[in-house]
Amino acid sequence: MKSLSKSILAGTLIVISIIIYTSCKKEVNYSSSIPQGQQRVSIRLSDNPVNFNAVFVDIQSVAVQVVPDSCTNKYHDDEDHDGTDDQDENGNNNDQGEDHPSHCSFWDTLNIHPGVYNLLDLANGTDTLLANGFTASGKITKIRITLGDKNSVVIDSVSYPLDLFDNHHTITISVRGEDVDQISTNDLQLWLDFDAGRSIVRIWDNHFVLRPFLRVWLPANTAAIKGYVLPDSARSVVAAIFNGDTLVAFPRHDDGFFKIRGITTTSADVFINATANNYKDTTIKGVQLKMGSVTDVGTIHLHQ
Repeated sequence: MKSLSKSILAGTLIVISIIIYTSCKKEVNYSSSIPQGQQRVSIRLSDNPVNFNAVFVDIQSVAVQVVPDSCTNKYHDDEDHDGTDDQDENGNNNDQGEDHPSHCSFWDTLNIHPGVYNLLDLANGTDTLLANGFTASGKITKIRITLGDKNSVVIDSVSYPLDLFDNHHTITISVRGEDVDQISTNDLQLWLDFDAGRSIVRIWDNHFVLRPFLRVWLPANTAAIKGYVLPDSARSVVAAIFNGDTLVAFPRHDDGFFKIRGITTTSADVFINATANNYKDTTIKGVQLKMGSVTDVGTIHLHQ
């Protein structure tokens, strides 16, 4: 199973949790009610790390495409229900034009704090607020993120620039109706995954390219696993293996806590890969999961 370590580290999924609230060009006061005819939209980004010291992504703007309730030509979902309609092989639509599913849809730019975000700061379920605001009530059909040029990756304490693939600064992600969590009337929330393991491509030597791979997911439709792995000296990597897919977490150095989210099945194997000091690997077979819930596997003690 030691050979699994490299494949896990090469393909791990970064789920960054960005909360986006659609904007009318001013900050949202959450103690206030939602204005009539408008809605509040949240997009959360969560993390499941890769084996780098840091992954810095320069986020300059975020927008959502809305088909308002008042639109006479209602937007209908495409027959392709895997979330990749009108997208490239990376799961994103990188076109630079305005893709209008309906004659009255529009893009609403959100208020954000533009700058460089370290995706690995969002480990083990940590979230960050990226943008907020209101938009007209309606259907959210796409999210558009614009990146700057200050992207980099840190490996073994050495920083390397991340060039944008084909100089594409814009990423567009399609949103299906079932991807949206309706907290209450006109208060919507979405979750956005940034797969860093698949997004960072080593071209040669120390030349890296950022080809963003993102998807929308919903915690209520997925399961999660949490627990503790000790001791820290084992330098463990925890992997949830299910349906040919693998999601990983690196336990915290202070207490060994880990959390893996976005699991799309009700049963998974948990593999703890001890990478240091001759500690033995451990596998927990067939952990039973429940959609929308977190399963606690307790504290796992590794032995030499």
